[in-house]
Amino acid sequence: MHQSLSTLISWDDQPRRIVAAGDAVIPAGELTDILYVLESGNAITGDGRACVAGDVMLLCEALALTHYATGVQAKTDCQIILLPQDLLKQSLTAGGAMVWPLSRSIAADVTQRRLQRPAAGASR
Repeated sequence: MHQSLSTLISWDDQPRRIVAAGDAVIPAGELTDILYVLESGNAITGDGRACVAGDVMLLCEALALTHYATGVQAKTDCQIILLPQDLLKQSLTAGGAMVWPLSRSIAADVTQRRLQRPAAGASR
């Protein structure tokens, strides 16, 4: 995702944060007004999905929800780019009036399905 947005967003102008291995990159419950792009390192979501360099972590949750439902923890030291959601909205809206609402709608569907699935190893 980072690569596909590279022509729309000036990455050098965005703030960064270093997160130590074992620390929370995105705490569950955090507002989704900031998107977190993993610039370097490895992280894992609370439901076990791996995050690698270039990933916009929990993108569907960021577009569909007001607060992140799933947290992300750094497996190694990570450098994170902090991207205001409004900047993404402005960039995508430049592609046409329907791009932003359609992106949010798709993300809401994906997020709803993922959050309704039982966690791996959970009893039914």
